[in-house]
Amino acid sequence: MAEQRGAAREHQPEQPIELAGIFPVPDRRHGQQLCLDAGRALMLSGALLAIPIAFDPVDGVAAADANKRHALVGGFVAWILGVCLCLLGLTPAAAPWAVRAGAAIASTVLKFLSPPV
Repeated sequence: MAEQRGAAREHQPEQPIELAGIFPVPDRRHGQQLCLDAGRALMLSGALLAIPIAFDPVDGVAAADANKRHALVGGFVAWILGVCLCLLGLTPAAAPWAVRAGAAIASTVLKFLSPPV
């Protein structure tokens, strides 16, 4: 009987395997920072596109006016999308799924805005 108790002490149950090195736990702060970075980039690019066009004098040519109008609307939309991404990055506790979706959009935006290396 003493031999059985000794054998039981030597045999320990298997420890659970930790897969932290293989599958890292997603960090919510990374998604937040990605949303904030992409939001800032979109806000800046939208403002840089819209502001000079908004204060440019009207030429009177219909084609040029239409192009300016499209660029102004595009800059405004980029700025609004940047604001939305920044707000998504600042509210992670309310909806973590929204931050993940925003991070996916943000990574696409940053890939599109960054030059190829």
